[in-house]
Amino acid sequence: MRSRRVAAVLILVALILACGAGLAVAKKAAGPALKIGVYDSRVVAVAYARSEPFKQHVAQMRKDLEEAKAKNDTERIKALEAEGPAMQVRLHQQGFSTAGVSNILAKVADSIPGIAREAGVVLVVSKWEMPYRDPSVEIVDVSLPIAKLFNPDEQTLKIIAEMKDVKPVPLDELSLDPND
Repeated sequence: MRSRRVAAVLILVALILACGAGLAVAKKAAGPALKIGVYDSRVVAVAYARSEPFKQHVAQMRKDLEEAKAKNDTERIKALEAEGPAMQVRLHQQGFSTAGVSNILAKVADSIPGIAREAGVVLVVSKWEMPYRDPSVEIVDVSLPIAKLFNPDEQTLKIIAEMKDVKPVPLDELSLDPND
Protein backbone atom coordinates (compact mmCIF):
# COMPACT_ATOMS: atom_id res chain seq x y z
CA MET A 1 0.00 0.00 0.00
CA ARG A 2 2.81 2.35 0.99
CA SER A 3 4.71 1.57 -2.21
CA ARG A 4 1.60 2.46 -4.29
CA ARG A 5 1.34 5.81 -2.52
CA VAL A 6 5.03 6.51 -3.08
CA ALA A 7 4.65 5.54 -6.73
CA ALA A 8 1.59 7.81 -7.12
CA VAL A 9 3.44 10.72 -5.51
CA LEU A 10 6.46 10.13 -7.76
CA ILE A 11 4.22 10.04 -10.82
CA LEU A 12 2.50 13.23 -9.69
CA VAL A 13 5.87 14.96 -9.14
CA ALA A 14 7.06 13.78 -12.56
CA LEU A 15 3.90 15.17 -14.19
CA ILE A 16 4.31 18.51 -12.44
CA LEU A 17 7.97 18.73 -13.51
CA ALA A 18 7.05 17.77 -17.07
CA CYS A 19 4.35 20.44 -17.22
CA GLY A 20 6.75 23.04 -15.83
CA ALA A 21 9.40 22.08 -18.34
CA GLY A 22 6.82 22.22 -21.12
CA LEU A 23 5.76 25.72 -20.07
CA ALA A 24 9.38 26.86 -19.95
CA VAL A 25 10.01 25.51 -23.44
CA ALA A 26 6.81 27.11 -24.74
CA LYS A 27 7.73 30.45 -23.18
CA LYS A 28 11.26 30.28 -24.60
CA ALA A 29 9.89 29.34 -28.03
CA ALA A 30 7.52 32.29 -27.92
CA GLY A 31 10.52 34.60 -27.60
CA PRO A 32 10.66 37.96 -25.91
CA ALA A 33 7.58 40.10 -25.46
CA LEU A 34 6.50 42.19 -28.41
CA LYS A 35 7.70 45.77 -27.97
CA ILE A 36 5.62 48.62 -29.35
CA GLY A 37 6.75 52.25 -29.48
CA VAL A 38 4.13 54.83 -28.58
CA TYR A 39 4.19 58.59 -28.78
CA ASP A 40 2.05 61.34 -27.34
CA SER A 41 0.85 63.22 -30.41
CA ARG A 42 0.61 66.41 -28.34
CA VAL A 43 4.36 66.25 -27.69
CA VAL A 44 5.07 65.88 -31.40
CA ALA A 45 2.74 68.79 -32.26
CA VAL A 46 4.26 71.12 -29.66
CA ALA A 47 7.82 70.27 -30.71
CA TYR A 48 6.95 70.95 -34.34
CA ALA A 49 4.92 74.13 -33.70
CA ARG A 50 7.87 75.62 -31.80
CA SER A 51 10.48 74.50 -34.36
CA GLU A 52 12.44 76.45 -36.96
CA PRO A 53 10.90 74.49 -39.87
CA PHE A 54 7.42 75.52 -38.68
CA LYS A 55 8.48 79.14 -38.21
CA GLN A 56 9.91 79.10 -41.74
CA HIS A 57 6.68 77.59 -43.07
CA VAL A 58 4.61 80.36 -41.46
CA ALA A 59 7.02 83.02 -42.76
CA GLN A 60 6.72 81.56 -46.27
CA MET A 61 2.93 81.60 -46.01
CA ARG A 62 3.05 85.31 -45.03
CA LYS A 63 5.43 86.05 -47.91
CA ASP A 64 3.17 84.16 -50.34
CA LEU A 65 0.17 86.15 -49.07
CA GLU A 66 1.95 89.47 -49.56
CA GLU A 67 2.99 88.45 -53.08
CA ALA A 68 -0.57 87.39 -53.88
CA LYS A 69 -1.86 90.72 -52.60
CA ALA A 70 0.74 92.61 -54.67
CA LYS A 71 -0.45 90.72 -57.78
CA ASN A 72 -4.07 91.13 -56.74
CA ASP A 73 -4.43 87.33 -57.09
CA THR A 74 -7.76 87.07 -55.29
CA GLU A 75 -8.00 83.30 -55.62
CA ARG A 76 -4.55 82.78 -54.06
CA ILE A 77 -5.29 85.39 -51.36
CA LYS A 78 -8.50 83.60 -50.44
CA ALA A 79 -6.74 80.22 -50.29
CA LEU A 80 -3.89 81.51 -48.11
CA GLU A 81 -6.22 83.43 -45.81
CA ALA A 82 -8.17 80.21 -45.25
CA GLU A 83 -5.05 78.03 -44.84
CA GLY A 84 -3.64 79.93 -41.86
CA PRO A 85 -6.69 79.68 -39.58
CA ALA A 86 -7.29 76.06 -40.61
CA MET A 87 -3.69 75.24 -39.72
CA GLN A 88 -4.15 76.97 -36.35
CA VAL A 89 -7.25 74.90 -35.53
CA ARG A 90 -5.48 71.70 -36.53
CA LEU A 91 -2.46 72.53 -34.38
CA HIS A 92 -4.75 73.22 -31.43
CA GLN A 93 -6.39 69.82 -31.94
CA GLN A 94 -2.97 68.17 -32.17
CA GLY A 95 -1.31 70.08 -29.34
CA PHE A 96 -4.12 70.04 -26.79
CA SER A 97 -6.10 66.93 -27.72
CA THR A 98 -5.51 63.63 -29.47
CA ALA A 99 -5.73 64.55 -33.14
CA GLY A 100 -3.37 62.63 -35.39
CA VAL A 101 -0.02 64.11 -36.38
CA SER A 102 0.66 62.21 -39.59
CA ASN A 103 1.19 65.50 -41.45
CA ILE A 104 3.95 66.39 -38.97
CA LEU A 105 5.51 62.93 -38.83
CA ALA A 106 5.72 62.94 -42.64
CA LYS A 107 8.36 65.67 -42.29
CA VAL A 108 10.64 63.33 -40.30
CA ALA A 109 9.46 59.97 -41.65
CA ASP A 110 12.97 58.91 -42.67
CA SER A 111 14.15 59.17 -39.04
CA ILE A 112 11.36 57.12 -37.42
CA PRO A 113 12.86 53.70 -38.31
CA GLY A 114 16.10 54.68 -36.54
CA ILE A 115 14.18 55.68 -33.43
CA ALA A 116 12.32 52.36 -33.57
CA ARG A 117 15.58 50.41 -33.89
CA GLU A 118 17.17 52.35 -31.02
CA ALA A 119 14.14 51.66 -28.81
CA GLY A 120 13.97 48.01 -29.91
CA VAL A 121 10.37 48.29 -31.08
CA VAL A 122 8.66 46.78 -34.09
CA LEU A 123 5.92 49.38 -34.47
CA VAL A 124 5.41 53.05 -33.60
CA VAL A 125 1.87 54.33 -32.99
CA SER A 126 0.07 57.15 -31.23
CA LYS A 127 -0.70 56.24 -27.63
CA TRP A 128 -4.22 57.55 -28.24
CA GLU A 129 -4.81 55.10 -31.09
CA MET A 130 -4.25 52.01 -28.98
CA PRO A 131 -7.59 51.18 -27.34
CA TYR A 132 -6.34 47.76 -26.23
CA ARG A 133 -3.10 45.92 -25.81
CA ASP A 134 -2.40 42.45 -24.54
CA PRO A 135 -0.57 42.55 -21.20
CA SER A 136 2.31 40.63 -22.77
CA VAL A 137 3.06 43.58 -25.09
CA GLU A 138 5.77 45.88 -23.79
CA ILE A 139 5.18 49.59 -24.39
CA VAL A 140 8.12 51.94 -24.96
CA ASP A 141 7.52 55.70 -24.98
CA VAL A 142 9.29 57.25 -27.98
CA SER A 143 7.67 60.69 -27.67
CA LEU A 144 10.84 62.51 -26.69
CA PRO A 145 13.09 60.96 -29.36
CA ILE A 146 10.53 61.94 -31.99
CA ALA A 147 10.18 65.45 -30.54
CA LYS A 148 13.97 65.84 -30.60
CA LEU A 149 13.88 65.45 -34.38
CA PHE A 150 12.59 69.05 -34.39
CA ASN A 151 15.54 70.33 -32.30
CA PRO A 152 13.46 71.65 -29.38
CA ASP A 153 14.91 74.41 -27.22
CA GLU A 154 15.01 74.22 -23.41
CA GLN A 155 11.63 75.93 -23.04
CA THR A 156 10.02 73.44 -25.41
CA LEU A 157 11.57 70.53 -23.54
CA LYS A 158 10.17 71.96 -20.30
CA ILE A 159 6.69 72.25 -21.83
CA ILE A 160 6.93 68.68 -23.12
CA ALA A 161 7.99 67.37 -19.69
CA GLU A 162 5.02 69.09 -18.05
CA MET A 163 2.58 67.63 -20.58
CA LYS A 164 2.94 64.14 -19.08
CA ASP A 165 0.79 65.19 -16.13
CA VAL A 166 -1.93 66.84 -18.23
CA LYS A 167 -4.77 64.88 -19.77
CA PRO A 168 -5.70 65.80 -23.34
CA VAL A 169 -8.79 67.88 -23.92
CA PRO A 170 -11.49 65.78 -25.63
CA LEU A 171 -11.62 66.76 -29.31
CA ASP A 172 -15.30 67.64 -29.17
CA GLU A 173 -14.59 70.19 -26.42
CA LEU A 174 -12.10 72.17 -28.50
CA SER A 175 -13.32 75.22 -30.35
CA LEU A 176 -13.08 75.23 -34.12
CA ASP A 177 -12.65 79.01 -34.05
CA PRO A 178 -8.98 79.82 -34.74
CA ASN A 179 -9.30 82.99 -32.64
CA ASP A 180 -10.06 81.08 -29.42
